[in-house]
Amino acid sequence: MRTSKKIIYWTSLAFIFLFVIVPFVGQFTPLEFTNDNFKTLLEEIRFFGLPIAILLTLFGTLKPKDSTASKGIKIALTISVSALSFFFLLVSAFGNMCGWTNNKTLFNNINDKTTKIVLRDFGCGATDSGSPIYKVCKIKNISPVFIWVTDTDTTKIDRQVWQRVDNKE
Repeated sequence: MRTSKKIIYWTSLAFIFLFVIVPFVGQFTPLEFTNDNFKTLLEEIRFFGLPIAILLTLFGTLKPKDSTASKGIKIALTISVSALSFFFLLVSAFGNMCGWTNNKTLFNNINDKTTKIVLRDFGCGATDSGSPIYKVCKIKNISPVFIWVTDTDTTKIDRQVWQRVDNKE
């Protein structure tokens, strides 16, 4: 029984670490999901998983030798932190309504079919009444789930490597 409690405790800590660190990686690197469905799925798992993982840490923090008062304080603090994380995740869900969209492909890389230069726009859907922000970016598919997005200047690209795409609409 003690081994299973340790496994639950350490697994919970690992999930808490992942649930906290993943948004920072996405915020400070040009790594993005290829599809918004993957991002939505991760956010849904994080939304429910983080508070549950925090509650499951009780398997490692509650000791049989603890006094009743100590157990009560640990339980109350853990439930409070779990509820607080749920509140922060709920508030942050409204911040995720905006996002980048690949508007149209401008150039394809002749040597690497997984790399292209696109015109992207940033908008917030129905919550935004302003015009979208446009940006030209190089997108490299690094897996079926992830892309690497970097700003690029099309006046400085090698036209021997990049082929212009005719976007007739």
